Amino acid sequence: MKWEKQFGINHVKNTDYILTAVFIFSLIGIISQYTVAFVIVSIFLTYFIINKLYDKSVGKNFSLKNKQVSRRLFPGEEAVVKFELDNHSIYPMINGEFQFQTGPAIQTLIYTKDTKSYYKQVDVPLSVMGRRKTVIELPIIAKQRGATRITNIAYQFPHLFNFEHVTLKYLPFYHAEFVVFPRLLPVHGIETIFQMVPGDQRMNYSPFEDIQSPAGTRDYNYNDPFHRINWKATAKTSELQTNVYERVVDMSYIFLVNIGSEDKVNMAQFNQNLEDLLSYTAYLCKETVEQGYNYEVFVNSRRTGKIPYLHIPEGEGQTHYINTLETLARIHQQSLVYPFKEMVYKVGQQFYKPKTIIILGEVSSDINDIIDLWKRQQQKIFQVKLSKEGAYITRWMKDVTNDVKKTS
Repeated sequence: MKWEKQFGINHVKNTDYILTAVFIFSLIGIISQYTVAFVIVSIFLTYFIINKLYDKSVGKNFSLKNKQVSRRLFPGEEAVVKFELDNHSIYPMINGEFQFQTGPAIQTLIYTKDTKSYYKQVDVPLSVMGRRKTVIELPIIAKQRGATRITNIAYQFPHLFNFEHVTLKYLPFYHAEFVVFPRLLPVHGIETIFQMVPGDQRMNYSPFEDIQSPAGTRDYNYNDPFHRINWKATAKTSELQTNVYERVVDMSYIFLVNIGSEDKVNMAQFNQNLEDLLSYTAYLCKETVEQGYNYEVFVNSRRTGKIPYLHIPEGEGQTHYINTLETLARIHQQSLVYPFKEMVYKVGQQFYKPKTIIILGEVSSDINDIIDLWKRQQQKIFQVKLSKEGAYITRWMKDVTNDVKKTS
């Protein structure tokens, strides 16, 4: 059964009162032989039978369409949530309320009755006629980053034959989901990071070469290093020949995001920093995709499994970007934090070629040595810092730490 039927607290009492009245008037009729007493008994019995039939039938053939729906929105965007109800019974359900709850990520523009920090209650006035389909369409607006579902669906309406209320609680899992992406907060100076560094993408014009990928030979020039002479080609042509290698450029970026904070007491500040950091990360990912580069993201949001932190593998294009936004949207506001130093250390063990690294969030002094070690291999390491004017990107410097906290 998809609906759990609940009656008001006085429903059983009313039934007991009717049965008691039937017994008393039956006894009076038997003793006094008054016809009126039996008429009253008949009325009470008829009412009791009709009441029981209604209790058994109401909501029995009531259905709610439950389709797999996933809507993706940015904060401030509007959409429509739709409910399709079908009442196959002959009994109408009049002057009722269709009720449900949503998470804080979205809010209906009408009928929102109660708003809490962790849920919003919506009560929609609704009458459902017998043997009719009813469609509810409610405009919603994306309020904040997060993923939310519609829960605690119920329909409450007055009992047709007494003064109590009947509540039908929807039992199945409702599949509609709304994913609100992080806001895109700009990071100033981002154009400075989109420059060529050694890598493995082949390009006709690049200052870097991949010595593992020879492209042929050419005549020797007096500026060429002696070790690049190809002696086999020289012997064949009787002229000095120099090895030519593929021109390469690395268009890969790594975003390291520290959602932790040294101010563990101030949860409100932690949450605000979390939202800002994810918004800056989303913006950097957007810019990277528009430039045609690859990227991967590491966030020290604790996860279960072999990798104890959030990792979005390297990819490119709009599909990868949308997947990134959805993953960032699903990070809980009270997410457990994995130690940033441990994540940085584990990520560094995976490096096998130079990449551009961008660090977001607080950077403590105990990470300096790890990043200094990276700088021997990595050409470019940047840090996103916060100021009153917003976020800006700068080259990472060892003597500047812990100044990425949001300034008031």
